[in-house]
Amino acid sequence: MKVLLTFVGEQDPYSDKTGEEGSIVTLCRHLKPQVVYLFPTAAGFNVRSETQSRAVDTENWIKTEIDSTIRIFIRPLSFTDPTDYAVILPLARRAMAGVLQELEQVACEFHINCSSGTPQLKSTWLILANAGLLKNCHLWQVANPQFKQENRVNRLEVTFLEEENLLSRIKQYAKEFLFQGIADECNRLKDISLYSYRKEKAALLARIFNAYQSWDLIRYDDAYKRLNSVYNEASKTRDLAELSRVLEPQVKVLAVLKDNKEKENKFNLVDLYMNARRRLIRADYTDTLSRFWRIYEGVLFYHFRNRYQIEPGDLHKSNDQARVKAILNSSHFYSGFKQLSISSSVKVLKEIFKDKIFGKLAEQTITATRGQSSQNLEVFKLLEELRSKRNESIVAHGMKPVMEDDAVNCMRVAEVVLKEFIPETAELIDNYPLNFQQVLKVIEILDTAFSL
Repeated sequence: MKVLLTFVGEQDPYSDKTGEEGSIVTLCRHLKPQVVYLFPTAAGFNVRSETQSRAVDTENWIKTEIDSTIRIFIRPLSFTDPTDYAVILPLARRAMAGVLQELEQVACEFHINCSSGTPQLKSTWLILANAGLLKNCHLWQVANPQFKQENRVNRLEVTFLEEENLLSRIKQYAKEFLFQGIADECNRLKDISLYSYRKEKAALLARIFNAYQSWDLIRYDDAYKRLNSVYNEASKTRDLAELSRVLEPQVKVLAVLKDNKEKENKFNLVDLYMNARRRLIRADYTDTLSRFWRIYEGVLFYHFRNRYQIEPGDLHKSNDQARVKAILNSSHFYSGFKQLSISSSVKVLKEIFKDKIFGKLAEQTITATRGQSSQNLEVFKLLEELRSKRNESIVAHGMKPVMEDDAVNCMRVAEVVLKEFIPETAELIDNYPLNFQQVLKVIEILDTAFSL
């Protein structure tokens, strides 16, 4: 059953200005609805512009001039100012809820007139439709006959409202690096957009953010294949030159990461550090803490390999067996000891090798977060505190949650440790290509496409 819903304006049912039938009557001729709901501004004291009398005239006009079998219901809305959204919206929402309740047992196709009433009343339909209040609804606009004599009735596509919602969510997700959510919204944009160039851009971005999601899950091979595919396409297209410039350093970093997965190096340690930072931004404190300890362990192991030619995973495979002998002959470890851990690495560096970098780090202080305040602590004292927190947490041997302060402190220590033991990581962190600004540059491709 076709149901027409409409406010009533001062040009209904007939316009003295144009000498033409108003939009309600015009739509009735075009749509031939079985039911019409008229929502005039109720007459009353201090009402600026009542249209209740015009609703009665409209009903009579439709029945005498178009079809006497059309069922018409007049539902006056009581507001003194038909331009006040704060009053209009709740009244209109309640009125719609009442109509839906009346028709809940009937299969209806709703048609909405967006051309009668004040500008605020007209746009109310767009707001309600965008909010999903009416399912299976069609919005219509009737052109002023002064400007358009033929084809005055046009259907309004409301996909632009959903597109704006999706674009807004994409930008919000970007703040937390929620790559899978962005990819899903891009696919949704691709499905609802009416223009081929918008579909193409949305599909392209969905591929990019699926690649970023794989990158975030440390699936470097998959991320490289996906992103390199998009980069190759973009680099051949003039209008995607800026996108190509964004993707190029990302592809280069992934090429290095995918080929360096066996042992810790400055590239995968920096990537793990940035991965942990993304976890912190998402308030995923448990993952932040667990990644921190892997970073700390990885930095120490990297230092052993590059400074001392010692293989921490199996001391007997080390190139410098003289240093291995010094470790094994010390009183710090049990007989048969052959593999370093974080704690044993610290003992070796501090007690046996008297490592200069370790010693320098031991002298440093760091600002630890304490709720709304802060405290200066020696780096290794904060590390001991974090070790205790880890052991008590769900990450290790306990069931306690990881708190925000602990995650923040982890990242502060991680940055200091990385830069002290591997100085070149400072530049890698500064130039890391998957940061918020780079993500926004990718999203600008969508913004441009959907603003055309």
